[in-house]
Amino acid sequence: MKISYPHQVELINASKFGIEHVEMMIEKLKTECPDAFHTDSTLVKRRFHHKPTSDTPCRGFVADRDS
Repeated sequence: MKISYPHQVELINASKFGIEHVEMMIEKLKTECPDAFHTDSTLVKRRFHHKPTSDTPCRGFVADRDS
């Protein structure tokens, strides 16, 4: 699920004021549009192109980041 166009605009506008504003907007979006964000239960079904850089749960990946 994508976030709505008005939410996209809010996120873009937040980016003009720095990472702190972006992070606050993401927290707001997580409450208003929770289906737009992955959870551990959805990430375990996902296959990434590049290997995640952390302990992100996933089904697999195509290439290491070094490739």
